[in-house]
Amino acid sequence: MAKKKKKSKTARSKAKESKDLVSKELTEEEKARLDKYHQRSQGEPVKFKNVKDDSGNPGITLEDPDDPLTPVKMLEALGTPNANLQEQMLNQVIQTFKGTVSTEGADYDKVAPALNNAMAILNGIGPQDEIEGMLAVQMISAHNLAMDAMQRAMLGGQTFEGRKANTAHATKMLKMFMMQVETLKRYRVGVQQKMVVGRVSVSEGGQAIPGHRRRTSQRGGCFYQQASWMGRAGHAGSFEQQSCLRRALWRQVPHYIQR
Repeated sequence: MAKKKKKSKTARSKAKESKDLVSKELTEEEKARLDKYHQRSQGEPVKFKNVKDDSGNPGITLEDPDDPLTPVKMLEALGTPNANLQEQMLNQVIQTFKGTVSTEGADYDKVAPALNNAMAILNGIGPQDEIEGMLAVQMISAHNLAMDAMQRAMLGGQTFEGRKANTAHATKMLKMFMMQVETLKRYRVGVQQKMVVGRVSVSEGGQAIPGHRRRTSQRGGCFYQQASWMGRAGHAGSFEQQSCLRRALWRQVPHYIQR
């Protein structure tokens, strides 16, 4: 028994030295990646587990009901502190996971893992309010429906019509998912008005006036205004204006004179 303990202790010592050696050989990039992993792992969401009451009826409960951060984690994952709304949103999203709910009822052996997966996704999205929480639930639903349609399209013995129908349905769900992602981005950023100012050169004694420019051209006493009759739909201008334009284009006016 003593020799076995000694071997076990030696094996543990070698394993520790191996771990230390690996940690010392990590590059700076690998250390940064490891730090990023640890940071992401610290914010783990709430987890659920299967239970049975005294009568043997199955149910779902918190894995760690004594965790004081449970309300905070639920808020961070669902975007609302309201417990009733949290329960409703979880009930909605859980029904989009395949095999969790059927006409015969809920399969609690699949409900708990699906709830944990949903909470992990919601925690990663990190909704900031109720609107983002509902949108996050919808994103999970669209993703699950798209994956289910793709899986059906790849079933063996599938007809061409069946494969085509499932692929089309998956495509619609994927487009919906991308629209939801863009909607979430726009909602978080808000409406922003951006003004782009190009390069402006003002000569000495002149001044720059912002606004609509009317550009005219002069060649041999001929004027035509681009912003007047040329821009009107279905308006070809008078005979003099058309003749003026043809002469100007024929002579290839090298520059425009601002009026």
